[in-house]
Amino acid sequence: IERDVYLYSQPKVYISDYHAYTNLDESYSKGIFKGTVSINNTTDTVITRKVKLDLLEGATPIVSSEKIVEVPKGSKVDVVFDNIIEEVKKWSAEEPNLYSLQIALEDLANPQNNQYIKRNVGFKSVEIKRSQVLFNGEPFYIKGVDRHETDPFTGHVVSKESMERDIKLMKQNNINAVRSSHYPNDPYWLELCDTYGLYVVDEANIESHPLAIDEATQIGNELSWYKAHLSRTQRMYYRDRNHVSIYSWSLGNEAGEGEIFKATYQWLKEADDNRIVQYEPAGKEDYTDLYCPMYPKPEYLIDHGKSDSDKPSIMIEYAHAMGNSVGNLQDYWDIIEKYPNLQGGFIWDWVDQSLEYINEEGLPYLAYGPDFHPDLPTDGNFMNNGLVDPYRNPHPHLSEVKKVYEPVQFMYTTDGVVIIENKNFFTDLSDKEIHIKVLKNGQEIIQQTKPSLSVQPRQSMLAYFDKIPTVFEANNEYILEVSLLQREATASIPKGHEVAWDQFILNKDVQKIKEPIVGGAPLSINSTASEIEIVNNNVNLKIEAGTGEIVSWEHKGQLISAQPIRPNFWRPPTDNDLGNGMDKWAKIWQDASYNYQASLVSEPRNIGNKVTFEVAYDLPDQIAKVMVWYSIYPKGQLSVAYEFLPLKADLPKLPRVGMYLTLTNAFKEVVWYGNGPIESYWDRKTGVKTGLYSGKIIYQFHRYPRPQETGNKTEVRWMEVSSDATALKVSSEEWLNASVWPFAMTEIDFNTNEAVKSASGLVPVTSKHGAEIKIGETVQWNIDLQQMGVGGDTSWGRLVHDAYTISPQPFIYSFTITPSSIK
Repeated sequence: IERDVYLYSQPKVYISDYHAYTNLDESYSKGIFKGTVSINNTTDTVITRKVKLDLLEGATPIVSSEKIVEVPKGSKVDVVFDNIIEEVKKWSAEEPNLYSLQIALEDLANPQNNQYIKRNVGFKSVEIKRSQVLFNGEPFYIKGVDRHETDPFTGHVVSKESMERDIKLMKQNNINAVRSSHYPNDPYWLELCDTYGLYVVDEANIESHPLAIDEATQIGNELSWYKAHLSRTQRMYYRDRNHVSIYSWSLGNEAGEGEIFKATYQWLKEADDNRIVQYEPAGKEDYTDLYCPMYPKPEYLIDHGKSDSDKPSIMIEYAHAMGNSVGNLQDYWDIIEKYPNLQGGFIWDWVDQSLEYINEEGLPYLAYGPDFHPDLPTDGNFMNNGLVDPYRNPHPHLSEVKKVYEPVQFMYTTDGVVIIENKNFFTDLSDKEIHIKVLKNGQEIIQQTKPSLSVQPRQSMLAYFDKIPTVFEANNEYILEVSLLQREATASIPKGHEVAWDQFILNKDVQKIKEPIVGGAPLSINSTASEIEIVNNNVNLKIEAGTGEIVSWEHKGQLISAQPIRPNFWRPPTDNDLGNGMDKWAKIWQDASYNYQASLVSEPRNIGNKVTFEVAYDLPDQIAKVMVWYSIYPKGQLSVAYEFLPLKADLPKLPRVGMYLTLTNAFKEVVWYGNGPIESYWDRKTGVKTGLYSGKIIYQFHRYPRPQETGNKTEVRWMEVSSDATALKVSSEEWLNASVWPFAMTEIDFNTNEAVKSASGLVPVTSKHGAEIKIGETVQWNIDLQQMGVGGDTSWGRLVHDAYTISPQPFIYSFTITPSSIK
């Protein structure tokens, strides 16, 4: 039992059903109301009853009608109330206006037989014109998610509190729509969608996926199944038809195609003229009002956008959010907003569907796949594809969704003028305020607020801020940050909540004056047969005589590292990586990262005030070579100049180009100037801000349900890690990718030998859990030129988009690590 079960009693003459049909007239200003109340008489005599219907706006009656009816014995009578509501307050996800509907069935002789019903209703219009879905006459966008009913402790039993938490999180992250995948959701969820404002696709509890994938077994044309399909479709309709938030009925999910669905489509179209009907397997056939594809490639959307199809397109599933995912979401929306017949989609999906288990050591973890039964056929981690984890803690990619889905866009012109574009269709920005601040090298130096905005839907306005500077100091970066804040709290949005934001570099051509590295006592070079030491009163760097790799690095007597700075071409595969076989097609780069051969090709020598040496890194099978020039300065600075040279043709693309340094576990803190505070990637950095951030190293990664690549920071100007005694600051003339883990890469890397094939064959099944990642033994500091994007079109084959991949070609980059003592 997964839903509430209850018993109730009712009079012998009772309200057996009611339907509150609402619509708008052609001007979209008047409400059309038709209330139908069905009265059943189970007695053996004719019964007279009074039927009253009231429609209230707050406490004010808008409609008040009553009728005296006679109900024949053993019969049913429908009582109909028709009304036109002048200047009706329309319902939308932006402004979910509701009216209170009150129905009374009264026995004038015996009030104990009276029956009363009260519910909320709203007025909307849904239609298709000019290849667009119009909601209340406007071609709205669906910024949606798919949602399963799931709880980490109770499985498919979901509490009201959990549903309320879900809908508030969705509203706070600019999500305006939800698909009830793949069954009608709990009625209370629809009440919340009516009240808080979410557009709903209500989906029939119909799926036969294993049969549907083969034309020989799919049952869409097996008419013996017609009654079963129609029954589930009708039950959904009759249960949910009074919910204003539902704009579309879905005939089911991955259940085949053919005559059965043509029939259920036709039944719904005849039953309901104010909603659309959709079905993904129907494609662009005549038994779906929408082209609602699953996981289309961007070029497919462009093709539909350019086509003369009369069907609008709203993706029923896209941006598969499994593990470290949701790359190139902004690219999808750049396409959607370019073509009028593309109107958004539903991200798969809202929440990871894991259960909390406790391991033998008493540690809670999120179970998946073989955890439930070792012999059970499983797709492993495949149900963990949410924007939030089972406890409703956001995964990092939720911030990307919030930013891409935001309802306001900013542009900065010059001389203090900000353009504010209201992308809403129904509401102005009068309940918001705009706040700006100016950052100098990540630190706030100026702030200013405009408390009142009057930007009408689909309109723009100019706002002038006199505090935005136009003159800038050399060697400093100035960034304007603009935020739209909620002025007063609502039921789902707290006061001060940031609804939308953007940043603009004010001095893109920032003047950089490179300061020479000077000072400090001269460096000495001491050699033995096995080691070469470079030393003065500040620094002691020892390298292996044959390989040139660092074996010890101290500053002011404090050990920084006893391991080399290593080249790295690999990343622990994400779920998307495993789905497209990166563990196989890019395995040579994994081997290269773990099994290179280093050799000292130029021994340390004094050049000016520094000591320089050169190390060559030969990769297995001579696929490529890395040359690195190290320079150590008297004050302890270590400069690294890196060059990558591919030596063979037809090499696969690289997951990463960079180096990493293994530090002692005394390093606990990190500060950086770049994108943050959460992780970001080449194709998923729209939702992070440039700023000055700090935190503990143990928190600089995300525990995905299955361990994988995590913690990357993009556009890093500099990063500093520190212990109680020493700070190390890395900087470069170009922006870096950087991350710092409280473990070695091997802790989260994928071991092919531990994986087994999944039931579907889509992804390999593993048994590692994010909760079991062991931290604190070492620190790995990744200092990269680039890492490929995370992708997210699908998690079972689609590659990262070409624009965010690293082709094997010559690369050069450099960085300097500057140590300092902490007093």
